[in-house]
Amino acid sequence: MNKNQEAISVRLLTADLTDWVLKDFINQYKTTLKEVVVLPSAIRRAKILAQGSSLQIGAVIDYPLAQGTLAKVAFEIGRAFMEGADFLEVWLPASSFMENDRGFAELTETIRSLTLTGGEIRLAVQTEIMNELTKIQVAQRLKEEAWSKIVLGQKQPLAEALHDVSLFSLDGGSQLSIQINPDTVDEQALQSLQAAGAEKIGLSYHVFEELLKDQPSPDVL
Repeated sequence: MNKNQEAISVRLLTADLTDWVLKDFINQYKTTLKEVVVLPSAIRRAKILAQGSSLQIGAVIDYPLAQGTLAKVAFEIGRAFMEGADFLEVWLPASSFMENDRGFAELTETIRSLTLTGGEIRLAVQTEIMNELTKIQVAQRLKEEAWSKIVLGQKQPLAEALHDVSLFSLDGGSQLSIQINPDTVDEQALQSLQAAGAEKIGLSYHVFEELLKDQPSPDVL
């Protein structure tokens, strides 16, 4: 895997993902990929398949709608860590970040306490459905709270993905590590996203495998 692709986080999140596909994918790439993200129901199986490697297994919480209550989110986080997840993406509505919503402080306090007994937690937001002002407000709230990790969007068009990375890199504070999830990517796009401020690029396994087909050598991975 080349330097640009080391930032890739592969997302195995389709509801119809079969155990066979999960097994085949992890067995093929577990010694070269850094991480994969699965639905909560697949955490335990993915951890078993990843044994003997350094592959990190992540999972999504309250995905994709981000409409759960704090109690529901906290329960799902705790259960996911008990299943063995190394890190979690906790999907939240934009309203959670607004200054007049006291729930954000309660939520971040709860999440931080849960990380003491589990792994890493990344907040995640659907930037593709936000207007520009809301994006800026969310980024500024992250800066105020000194939050360290954010995941942006669900399969965003590349141009929008580049824009959102730049915005959150500028307004979210120097402490903020950004992951973006574009709907497609090539080597040039990987470089552009990283140059704009993305530390991680989340790709569906279909997009990831299409990217590999474009490589000049069969030994890329």
